[in-house]
Amino acid sequence: MENLFEHKDRRVIPNWRSFCKTTALGELNSFQVNNQFPIVETNINDYVFDWKLNNDIVHAADLLSAAIINNKREEGEVKKAANFILENKHKATLSQVSLACQILNKPIEKNITERFDEITLDNFSTFNNPEPIRIKVREIKKLLLVYPYNPILYTELSRLYSILGQEYHSIKAMKTAIHLAPNNRFVLRSATRLFTHYNNDNNDYLNYIHNLLKKSPLILIDPWLISAEISISTMKNKTSKFIKNGISLIKSQNIHPFHFTELASSLGTVELLFGGARKSRDFFNQSLIQPNDNSLAQIEWASRLDKQLDIDPSNFDVKMNYEALALDNYHNEEYTLALDNAAKWFVDMPFSKRPIMFGSNLASTILKDHKKSISFLEAGLLSHPNDPQLINNIAYSLALENNPDEAFEQLKKIRNENEFDDVTQICITATRGLSFFRSGFEDIGRQLYLEAIERTKQINDQELNWLAILNYTREELLVGSEYITPLMDIVSKIPDKTKDIEINILKEDVVKMHEEYKTK
Repeated sequence: MENLFEHKDRRVIPNWRSFCKTTALGELNSFQVNNQFPIVETNINDYVFDWKLNNDIVHAADLLSAAIINNKREEGEVKKAANFILENKHKATLSQVSLACQILNKPIEKNITERFDEITLDNFSTFNNPEPIRIKVREIKKLLLVYPYNPILYTELSRLYSILGQEYHSIKAMKTAIHLAPNNRFVLRSATRLFTHYNNDNNDYLNYIHNLLKKSPLILIDPWLISAEISISTMKNKTSKFIKNGISLIKSQNIHPFHFTELASSLGTVELLFGGARKSRDFFNQSLIQPNDNSLAQIEWASRLDKQLDIDPSNFDVKMNYEALALDNYHNEEYTLALDNAAKWFVDMPFSKRPIMFGSNLASTILKDHKKSISFLEAGLLSHPNDPQLINNIAYSLALENNPDEAFEQLKKIRNENEFDDVTQICITATRGLSFFRSGFEDIGRQLYLEAIERTKQINDQELNWLAILNYTREELLVGSEYITPLMDIVSKIPDKTKDIEINILKEDVVKMHEEYKTK
């Protein structure tokens, strides 16, 4: 049985892209209309000295990075370095040229979304090649030999390690970045995403990043960081003490709407979950004044809980907006478009499990295309090696394609099954049952399915219970067993329209199979 994508839970955790893309999207720009609050800065004289001494593209780009994160774009040497890069752009990378354009307020010559426009489900696998990532890791390590105190390089290294599924190295690199720049917006937002990504019952990462955010002096004035802190607080089922401060910043009229879009979205989420609908809508509407991809995805999620928040994300000129588009396509039953945008969403956030689960579930359950489902799942194994949910879902698709031997080979890769959450254990048990059914061992398959169904009752998970019953009934129909009639009586009690489209479609399939069975 398939582990399904969770539509219920989303928080405004910062998205994590490369420094170049984050800069190009404007998320590191000054957020104040008038510079009334002092910004915590670091001295960039060392970068200026290195640039003057070496007078090359690498040192020029390093100076530009330092200038952007420390709000010192207007310094003369910074402008000179930016012009130097543009004068030698035939030798520079796109990232370096983009930084120079940002400094000089020139349009970026190549659209950052151009590469994503080329992504299709047919060439999806070519965008999931780990070798270019490993090459980038080696390049950054070489740069760190020259710039051992550069927090941006360590943050970039951490992101690359997370894409490769190397948790230890990713965490280590990020902690070094935090040590070097504990009050840097890019570093702290990247760290927020990283530590929530790896948070589980065996570590204290959520409290670790929460304490860092609360201790930063920027938490009093930076709307991007206040948003992150509020989201972490809600994940911990706590009320943030910075909510009033965040509301005051939005009302101050000294924050550009783009820079409070995530803050307003976080506040809207708090009100939606724990407060009132009217206040929630007010905050979400403020987040839409000039949204980014994260705030649009959040309101797309929120619209499932409050229909008055329903929007069309394609009406907003927001770059890298693939998650919101995929979710909107899905809810509008534009499933092929949803799958295309899920592929782009994954390539944009290759360390994230959400686009993988979304795309694979959509492909297997709704579109009945198990090859595409497996393609998504195998892509996800790069950053989530040995993940039991991904492996289980690969086995599920293989078994449904009548390849039970291959399904069993996948299931053998799952270790320490008793340590997983109840839902994952139940799904693995049911997938084993499916594989035995497709191998011709119906008695063993039946026993495993009944065990899975019983466990869904023990944990009081009605949707999972329905899912297990429908999967089991399908297999009994295929073998024409004596248990079909009582099972169909149980199936008839499952609502035709539940909140899970996957369950609705599976019930339709089972009912149709039963009608065809009766005519044989």
